[in-house]
Amino acid sequence: MQTTALRYFLAVARDGTIAAASARLNVAPSAISRQIANLEAELACLLFERRPRGMVLSQAGELLARHARQVLASAEQVVTEIRELEGLWRGLVRVATTEAFAIDLVPSVIAGFHARHPGIRFELSVLPPSQVTQRVVQGEADLGLTFCLDPSAETAVAYRNSLDMVALCAPDHPLAGQAVIGLSDIAAHPVALLPRDTTLRTILDAACRAEGIAIEPAFTSNVLSALLPFVRLTRGLTLMSSIALPDHVGRGEFVALPIRSRRSLARGIEVQTMRDRPLPRAVQAFLTALVAALPRVGE
Repeated sequence: MQTTALRYFLAVARDGTIAAASARLNVAPSAISRQIANLEAELACLLFERRPRGMVLSQAGELLARHARQVLASAEQVVTEIRELEGLWRGLVRVATTEAFAIDLVPSVIAGFHARHPGIRFELSVLPPSQVTQRVVQGEADLGLTFCLDPSAETAVAYRNSLDMVALCAPDHPLAGQAVIGLSDIAAHPVALLPRDTTLRTILDAACRAEGIAIEPAFTSNVLSALLPFVRLTRGLTLMSSIALPDHVGRGEFVALPIRSRRSLARGIEVQTMRDRPLPRAVQAFLTALVAALPRVGE
């Protein structure tokens, strides 16, 4: 099985139609169709279920997809390692992460790494937690940094920790001088929050129910950065991971307040890689730098 055929096959598996895969790859639909037909003939089975709304992987297709991702990742690694024989002069690191870590943390680590190794290029994708894991599993990201309520069974985990949630407010907020606040304190002020389908809201809402407290957000957005001006310009609060905005808090733009609650507000985070994939040298070096920037387990 040639890597070209596998690449076309995975594109259709991802996009759901030959036409969509053709547009993304800039390859004629007939060429993609022919490669898939050749694969099905070689394996003597159907790799897709043809449905009115598109193509869905069959059971055999799912098995081939897992194999194909490993094959293509290995091919990319060989090319990368050949190019890196003279050291960390060239290479590409693809990182997928949630927005909470994309505002300060990950860009700061990238900037520091780039200063030491200016020949390394980076691609950063900002996605919901489940899509971060999906990108890693599919080989479309080398590293994923994401929140997770349950450990992932589909990836290798290079780092796992549990981080507390904090309340973020402006320096002149009435609560800014408090050492610790409760959920009732948060409920007494305007609050800007992420939507209910996020890990943050899942944990927060469960803690509020346990204490019989209702927090009705004055402002809801699925973009974390959109909440920050509301907090900066009002006597409002927002909630996020304790390490989400280290630069903003360090510069005194915001104050991070620990929260006391009966139920834990901690969320699990993971740094994920593709299972059984040896990492290219540049990716491994950046992974080491990224993990070093995260809190040590147990802190």
